[in-house]
Amino acid sequence: MKFIVKRSAAVLALVLASGGVLAAAEKQPEAPVEEATPAEEVVDPVMEHSFFRGWEGSAEVGMNGSTGNTERFNLRAGINAERDTERTFTTTSLTYTYAKEDGNDTENRLRFQLRNDWKLPNSPRWFVFAQGNAEYDDFQDWDVRLDGFFGLGYRFIDTERTRLNGRLGTGLSYDIGGSDNRIRPEGLLGVDFRHQITERQLFRADTEYLPEYSNFAHYRIRSRASYEILVDPEVNLTLRLGVENRYDSNPGDGFKRNDFDYFAVLAWAF
Repeated sequence: MKFIVKRSAAVLALVLASGGVLAAAEKQPEAPVEEATPAEEVVDPVMEHSFFRGWEGSAEVGMNGSTGNTERFNLRAGINAERDTERTFTTTSLTYTYAKEDGNDTENRLRFQLRNDWKLPNSPRWFVFAQGNAEYDDFQDWDVRLDGFFGLGYRFIDTERTRLNGRLGTGLSYDIGGSDNRIRPEGLLGVDFRHQITERQLFRADTEYLPEYSNFAHYRIRSRASYEILVDPEVNLTLRLGVENRYDSNPGDGFKRNDFDYFAVLAWAF
């Protein structure tokens, strides 16, 4: 009898001990489950500095005409773009102008420009630049004019609203289909100005003086100024009013030295 009681007591003690272990296991707090964190985005340095990213620009068009005693039609269209990064500032433009009066063409001109400024990391105001220009014109002594320049520039003013640059460089120009088709070494002295008048108004102006090294009496001047006002922010529509002046001291026999254009176009930003 004592043996049975002892045996029963031992079994009961074992059951109680097992229950205590299970209860303790149930009361033990569960280890927190760490949420999986998304993998950090890996930025491809090649794509980050890709030439095809970061561009801003606009497409513009303007036209006018008349019919009746005088038949007249004028067209101006173009694309302008720029890209500003920590290392470079790039601008490019393509402009086409055409005019007809009484059935005769009076203007047919296409111009492409590309310029790149390399910012110097240890000298924030200094930069190195290179630029190229290609121009086709039916009403010049030449058919196509090409030129390219490189040099050094300095930012006299560089604020959030205003930028004033000076440039000094050297290069070459070459005419195709003209009376003087030789390669001409030339210098370059340029000034670029830009001022954000208000949030919706912008003024730009630039000019370049291009003397021929072999004869400083032969030189060219290219100037442009424009005023822009954002007329519809919802569709990024801008009205641009501007003037352009092209002067050539040696235009060729029978050609005028000066070409002056004024224009009004609508531009859509992209």
